[in-house]
Amino acid sequence: MSEPQQPPAQPYGSPPPQHAAPPQYPAGQPYLAGQPYPSSPQYPSPSQYPSSSPYPDASPAAPATNPGRLAFILAVVSLGLGLVTTVSYPLIFRWSYDPVVIGAFGTVGNGLVFLVALAGLLLGIVAAKKPGSKILPGIAIGITAAQLAGILISWVSNLFYALPF
Repeated sequence: MSEPQQPPAQPYGSPPPQHAAPPQYPAGQPYLAGQPYPSSPQYPSPSQYPSSSPYPDASPAAPATNPGRLAFILAVVSLGLGLVTTVSYPLIFRWSYDPVVIGAFGTVGNGLVFLVALAGLLLGIVAAKKPGSKILPGIAIGITAAQLAGILISWVSNLFYALPF
């Protein structure tokens, strides 16, 4: 017994083969050996297509203003600034034993992080209200809100620590 013949398998994602109808010859006569094949349809060459775009208002070089992306970038920058500020505290402790210099460094560093995070939060809120993707604005809002809460809690706790003295 022999196995039935099957056509070769199609690659994944390719459309199923479409079987074309056999060519029709004049007067219903079948194709005979030695006769030329019927002519194939003529397609226009690429130079015959119109050169203008079907969408005249679309400009591929025009940059898209996306406040969500800018908010995300500001959130990442504020994370980086916060990391640099935190990691540089031991260097400031070794460089200066003056508590005023150490406090000024913390205030300037955390103040800069606070301003960048606040700008990222506001841009994230603006971008979340616009139509479109909400992923980057949502991430930016989460990162910057957590940073702002951490900085404000830190400042308030330092204020309560300093008040009794």
